[in-house]
Amino acid sequence: MKYPDDFNTPAFPAGKFIAVSRFMATAVMLLFFAIVCLCGVILWVKSTQSTSPFLVSIRPNGERWAMVEHTNHKTEIPAYYVMQEALLNKFAKDWFTINIDPVINQAVWSGNCKHNSVECLNSHIDQVDTCALYCASSNNVFESFKNVVLPVYSQITTQPNTQWIVREVFAAPVDTVYEDGGLWHLNIIVKTTNMGTLRFSAYALIEKDADTYKQNMGYYIANFNSYRMN
Repeated sequence: MKYPDDFNTPAFPAGKFIAVSRFMATAVMLLFFAIVCLCGVILWVKSTQSTSPFLVSIRPNGERWAMVEHTNHKTEIPAYYVMQEALLNKFAKDWFTINIDPVINQAVWSGNCKHNSVECLNSHIDQVDTCALYCASSNNVFESFKNVVLPVYSQITTQPNTQWIVREVFAAPVDTVYEDGGLWHLNIIVKTTNMGTLRFSAYALIEKDADTYKQNMGYYIANFNSYRMN
């Protein structure tokens, strides 16, 4: 044996291969961890795209909050529900509006119509809504308006430049709404030129008579009671 050539041997000849294996194992583990993180990000993005929204309803008169959740993305609002809600919004605006033009007030508050007349059969687009309250309500409701509310309005309109404008109408069913009608609760906010902002709470019973109330797809206000809240 030659010295020192034959004696110049590594003490651990397999060390190079073990170092390479250790590096590859570490790289594989890091790559696997990165793949797991990427999968988690993909799942999170997908879950955010299908998040179910919810609404928190806050009533203006201090009632309890109400939360409406949408969880299955298949909720449908029946057409009769929308029709009744639209009728309530229009009726409340007609009931609590005092126009600065007395001619328009007289037309809207008039009862000189019939339920089969043109005023109650056609929708008034860009026209004066003649007999609006009469066409949308029962005889008892309109008589109540004419005998109780209209005298008060007539006195209010004697003041110069008097105007009531309905700012908001919040309508919600008291119980289940059916195709034949239902009971609703309303909160109405009215801005006035002489009394500030007024708030009213009202209850309206909607019924259906397709032969008489054709303008509103048969729906009409069968009973209506309102109360001033401030």
